[in-house]
Amino acid sequence: MALIPQRELERFFAEVGPRLETAQTLDDELDRQLARRFNVFRYLRTDEMGLSRIIADLLDPVGDHGQGAAFLKLLAGRLDFAKDVNPSDLSNAAVKTERRIEGGRRIDIVVEIDSEHCLAIENKSNSAPDQERQVEDYLRWLKDEYSHSLLVYLSPTGNGPSEGSVAREVIEDLATRVTQRFVIMPCRPSEISSDGSDNGHLTFSLVDWLADCRRICDVDRLRWYLREAETYCRQRYRGNVVTDSKKSAIGNFLRKDSNNLATAMAIHETWPEVARQIKSEFLQLILQHLPEDMIGYGDERFERYICIYRKCWRPYVVDGQEAYTTICMQAESKGCTNWDIGISSPDPSSVSGDDRERSERLHEEVGKLSKSFGKNQESGWPWWEWCEKYRYWDSLIPQLHNEPVDGSGEIVRYFVGKFKEISDRVILTINSIDGS
Repeated sequence: MALIPQRELERFFAEVGPRLETAQTLDDELDRQLARRFNVFRYLRTDEMGLSRIIADLLDPVGDHGQGAAFLKLLAGRLDFAKDVNPSDLSNAAVKTERRIEGGRRIDIVVEIDSEHCLAIENKSNSAPDQERQVEDYLRWLKDEYSHSLLVYLSPTGNGPSEGSVAREVIEDLATRVTQRFVIMPCRPSEISSDGSDNGHLTFSLVDWLADCRRICDVDRLRWYLREAETYCRQRYRGNVVTDSKKSAIGNFLRKDSNNLATAMAIHETWPEVARQIKSEFLQLILQHLPEDMIGYGDERFERYICIYRKCWRPYVVDGQEAYTTICMQAESKGCTNWDIGISSPDPSSVSGDDRERSERLHEEVGKLSKSFGKNQESGWPWWEWCEKYRYWDSLIPQLHNEPVDGSGEIVRYFVGKFKEISDRVILTINSIDGS
């Protein structure tokens, strides 16, 4: 793409700015009259159990929605599943949540279409970690019970299960199967319109399905409910949604002149790297304002984590390398977003001798402090919690960029406060076990 002259960029932003201000004024008035930002789902249970119940009820042919198997048919069609089943037979499907299987496992949602066909959903919408061989056990049970099965792994951004839950080669193999399949479905909207998939990664989302359900529904009350659910999921898993007023204002401006379109394309291509740099700089800003008596570090480009620990804490030896217990804040693997914070310490099984005994004791004692937070199933994390208020950064780029370097900004105070809160809870325990 040809280089965009500086004066053209300045003109572009000078002209689009007032249009956005006008659109914002219109949005403010519409909010006042219609309360568009109000969403009932903010006041309901929207953890994994709550969302599973919402999804299960919509899929249930005898659910209170009264639409029969219409919503189930939509999802089955999107997933290209049970094509050999008579559509009228979908009305007899049985839907269960927390379906218990062998070994005490529970699958979040199971839709038994008939004795041969089963659609199952493992809901990881809150990014809860997989248990050891969890997905593997689900797949084995489905294969033993049904001749045709599909397991949908629902996650915020389309991240798949961990290697400890199911091997990558198994996922790749199931992506090409016909009678037993496994797919990964994101919660947030897809940028791709195709319904294809790549190694099981679907290109449509939970939000896309909710929107489809709303479009085919003729009942005003139910359409309102579906619209609320769709809007809530868009905001929760993707960030703030650009309003129709702003989309219209920007769209009209771009179409006025081909130079505007060329400039917009250049901005679009540049945005990912600019956003990455801002996120990285903000992560370093957090680190600068953490306690001075702690040693702090991050990954190479400050994209995925920052950790702090005390110099007096004795390291463990893992594969010939020193590894410390740390208070760590980390993002999921895809992008600098979906943050959690907690205690990271080497898995006791990865160390030996006196180190193992010390590691086991630390995990046990720190685990006792985690009751109000919820223990992680991964043994390398005695406990953790989500950074719920500012968990997703994709929509926060302007705010992150504007945070003052003196640490007085609201967002940096939130994360620094999280570190302090956790330090106050665990530091004495870690000192007593790892302290030299």
